[in-house]
Amino acid sequence: MKIGVIGLGGIAQKAYLPTYVKLQDQATFYFATRNPEVQQQLQEKYQLRYMKANVQELLAEKIDACFIHTATHSHYDLVKECLENDVHVFVDKPLSENTDEVKELQALAKKRHKILMVGFNRRFAPMVEQLKNMPDKRTIFLQKNMVHSIQPTTFEIFDVFLHLVDTAVYLLDEPILTMNSRIRDTPAGMETAFLQLETENTTAMLSMDLKSGASREQYQVTSSQGTAVVDNLVTLQTFNETQQTTQTFDDWEVTLKKRGFEQMVTSFLEAIQTQTTTKLRQENIVISHELCAKMLKQHEEQSN
Repeated sequence: MKIGVIGLGGIAQKAYLPTYVKLQDQATFYFATRNPEVQQQLQEKYQLRYMKANVQELLAEKIDACFIHTATHSHYDLVKECLENDVHVFVDKPLSENTDEVKELQALAKKRHKILMVGFNRRFAPMVEQLKNMPDKRTIFLQKNMVHSIQPTTFEIFDVFLHLVDTAVYLLDEPILTMNSRIRDTPAGMETAFLQLETENTTAMLSMDLKSGASREQYQVTSSQGTAVVDNLVTLQTFNETQQTTQTFDDWEVTLKKRGFEQMVTSFLEAIQTQTTTKLRQENIVISHELCAKMLKQHEEQSN
């Protein structure tokens, strides 16, 4: 396979590049960035053979698929160009901040018989998978806090809070019936965000504090059989009436596997080869985007 990768910023270098380097014996990777310094630095560090400047140069190599790690505002155009050139696409979340564009790109992928995968790594994190498999979920509490983040509200909702929203959508086993949200922000940026989702049998509560003084992500799921708590995606505690257990990874497990990044990449490449999407865990991702848009709309209405 010929695989393109466009966008080699900080997240791509930390979360994806180590996996691509490991997989170079399974596919030929073509990397693209407009920054000559980054090109030289990464070629020297990882001995990368093929370095390009833009998506057009990648497409000229007749790539089979493309990983897109560029800024959100560029996703729509890049994804569309790849799909129209019959190239499978993996793109960082969000696919777009415009839900109409999300649906359009999904429809285009279906029309062209191409795979379009959005990278929600928490759907592939092993500890989250254990929460997913819990039956009879009664309540879901998802919290993600940061030390001191100052970003515009739309960016924070679609770039950061979307992690929680999509995790809730993934964990819920029934259709969402109602949603209510509250965002606090200032002209300088967003401060806190809260979202409550209700299904027939489950309540999900999501919260984020961007000036909490500590970075932490904690998930709790209660059921009739007991309670499970995941800390920072790496520790799982389970509680019931008679016992408490703690589960974590061994010291040799790589961080990218603990957080689901490596599994996302390998699942996408496998899907290209097998032409089956059953393992890509893309169910209801449009709902995750829609909920973020609804939060921003509710915030606008509450502010007026």
